[in-house]
Amino acid sequence: MSREAPPGPQLLAEVTVNKSIFCFPLNDSVATSSGVFAGDDPLKFYFPLLLYHVCAVFALSRAVHALLGRANVPLVISQIVAGALLGPSLLGRVLPNASAPFATPEGWLQLNTVGAYAFTLQIFVIGVKTDLGMIVKSGKKAVAIAFFGAIGPHMAMYAAAAALGARVPAPWKANFMLTNLNVWWSLSAFIVVCSTLGDLNLLSSKLGRLAMSAALIGDFANTIFVAGITSYLLASSPLERVQRIGFLSLVIFAIFIGFLTYVARPAILRLMRDVPEGGLLSEARLVAVLLITIVCSFASEVLGLHATYGPFMLGLMLPGGAPLGVTLEERLDRLVAGVLMPLLFAQGGLRLDVFKITDASTCLLLEIFLLVGVAAKQAACMLPCIYCGMSPREAFIVGLMMNFKGITEVAYASAFVDSDIFDEQVYAAFMLNILLLGAATSSLVKHLYHPEEKYVAYRRRTVQHKKLGDELRMLACVHSQADVAPMLALLDAASPSPVSPVSVYLLHLTPLVGLTSSVLRAFKYGDRNCVPSGGTDSGRIVNAFQYFVQQRPVGSASLLPYVCIAPYATMHDDVCAVALEKRAMLIVVPFHQRLAIDGSVENTTASAGSVQAANVNVLHYSPCSVAILVDRGSLSVASSAVAGGPAATADADGFPHRVALYFLGGPDDREALALATHMAEDAPIGLTVFRFLPPPEWRKGGDPEEDRLDEEALQEYVRRWVDGHRVAYSENLVCSSDEMVDTIRKSSPASDLLIVGRRADGPKSPLTVGISDWSEHLELGVLGDLLTSTDFGCRVSTLVVQQQTRAAAGEISRSPEKNAAKPPESDGHV
Repeated sequence: MSREAPPGPQLLAEVTVNKSIFCFPLNDSVATSSGVFAGDDPLKFYFPLLLYHVCAVFALSRAVHALLGRANVPLVISQIVAGALLGPSLLGRVLPNASAPFATPEGWLQLNTVGAYAFTLQIFVIGVKTDLGMIVKSGKKAVAIAFFGAIGPHMAMYAAAAALGARVPAPWKANFMLTNLNVWWSLSAFIVVCSTLGDLNLLSSKLGRLAMSAALIGDFANTIFVAGITSYLLASSPLERVQRIGFLSLVIFAIFIGFLTYVARPAILRLMRDVPEGGLLSEARLVAVLLITIVCSFASEVLGLHATYGPFMLGLMLPGGAPLGVTLEERLDRLVAGVLMPLLFAQGGLRLDVFKITDASTCLLLEIFLLVGVAAKQAACMLPCIYCGMSPREAFIVGLMMNFKGITEVAYASAFVDSDIFDEQVYAAFMLNILLLGAATSSLVKHLYHPEEKYVAYRRRTVQHKKLGDELRMLACVHSQADVAPMLALLDAASPSPVSPVSVYLLHLTPLVGLTSSVLRAFKYGDRNCVPSGGTDSGRIVNAFQYFVQQRPVGSASLLPYVCIAPYATMHDDVCAVALEKRAMLIVVPFHQRLAIDGSVENTTASAGSVQAANVNVLHYSPCSVAILVDRGSLSVASSAVAGGPAATADADGFPHRVALYFLGGPDDREALALATHMAEDAPIGLTVFRFLPPPEWRKGGDPEEDRLDEEALQEYVRRWVDGHRVAYSENLVCSSDEMVDTIRKSSPASDLLIVGRRADGPKSPLTVGISDWSEHLELGVLGDLLTSTDFGCRVSTLVVQQQTRAAAGEISRSPEKNAAKPPESDGHV
């Protein structure tokens, strides 16, 4: 943290603090002012000055990020730029009076103190969220990237310093600037990598996980290496006094680690012990945790360590997720990271004065040194990736991720200035490199890396193209226990049998809260790592599905459960990855709204908007067909026997399920027809297909190929399945959308499941032109939105089906020649 104020006005009374000179007026010792009407200047008092700093930095940093964020520049870089704009680089020269409050010693000390405290809390939060299991599970690839990514730039920068030794300025040699810079510039800080990937929504991506694992391993290795070298140098000193200091420092350090392990950690775990499942820490317990963190930070300072060392080590020792990690994120993260932390980064920008760069040769020498380190790290990180079989493009992206710059670099650059390692010119040039490199690497990663590209299956994976007798591979996604009953009811309606089996891949989706790394793994009973939040929801959900499978005849159904913990913004990555690996034909996701007891529509979760966005992403990137299940309670009642309740209730015709399909035409409707036919294939399921045809004069100008495919699909359905009783077909010639809606309104109450095609990208029907103007949920399509709207008054569960798109099947993302050259898929994983 910085201790030296930028140039300010000459005031009275000098106070010396750590060799930095601050000047304070003698008459302003009061924290708050009496207001402008009493003749006071509020900016001359501590508290109003702090509020002014917070408001100005927050507003300007958000305004800057609104512009730079469009280019995928991290928020930290925007906050540093905001500080630079408020400092001597711009505002201090254009409007000196407006910039003066930031240059006063009082304001500088306040920025320093509040920013340092916020940084300490933020480091503790990151430590709690960090899963140390990443080190064990990282594998040889991450270890190799961490090793070569640290050794490569270190050796290259050392060689560059030796080659340019004759041109290195004498002050640089006197204070060992290149040596200190070499140690820190070669490091890929886990905090920086994690925060930048979070800004880019790449935490749950394959390359993002690899980069975070490598950065975490590198951080631990660097800490151990620096501690070992320091202890060796002290112990090998010829002076006995220095040897005693080295030995004493090791003993005190061991005692400090013991205090964290056997005192601080058990105390916090005891505070977490009685918290109910899904609950948060009470206010008193949260305050106790923060007080313990402050004590550890104070102890670190007393022992000569950085104030953040104790809180970070303590956070690593504590379990992430609920309740501690969730409580910290819900009650602390917004204040610390959103309001107070920008003061720290803005402080780094406030010290930046571009007009101090006057010696081009010195800056060029520093630039060469830094670029050598960046290029060496890029090459050193790419080599193990290419050796392990990764493509050159992916290896290049991993190298960019390991070159992210931000929080850590600002902290040690300020420390170098305070220690007189950096002068003002070197600091300005160095900070410009951080800004440019941090912005460039993140923008390039976002531009080059699109995880959804790997979800192209290069093969039709739909229910319609399923061969007769093949199992239906279905990926069932649930967010909470409330989604279990409707999903099991749909599986029951799918009528699994030994002749027509269903393979269920269950995916429990949980938002990433209180953790830094996402989780995607097969569920195992008793394995806490499957659910880092500490909850038991996954176990209960898996038990319900397992019970359903056990009640089916042998060979009818199988279950393979997974757990996914990821941000909603990237949750579709894990859904599509599992679907691609398991060669699923259909992904079923729950709708974000359901019918309440009083008949109104309510959200299924507090994050319903995020669930809706995740569903839209699944529809867009899925490698197979997708269905959205809108629960209205009708299907759940019919299949209550699955959950251990009374026997399933049959309708008047004796069918446990009565399904209705509304067919307008197009690939999505044909996929819905194939799914409905599969349901009624080997089970007593009542099925009626209602086809709506506009007048002949309205059909001119349509797609003849689509019309032919529709006719073939319907003729095959009528020929093979229609018997006039259990399976029926009704063709309706309607002249307006009102007639179609009236037919749907009259026929839907007789069913407990309605199936429609989404028809978002298919041919537009003249019967839906008027209805589409009032659509509220575009992910459901026109008919799906109509059936689920409160104005329509339908109380029947609805399944909206979208067939695998041509892009997901590789038909438009690759040329025909490349598709032909693509080898056929094996029966194993993709």
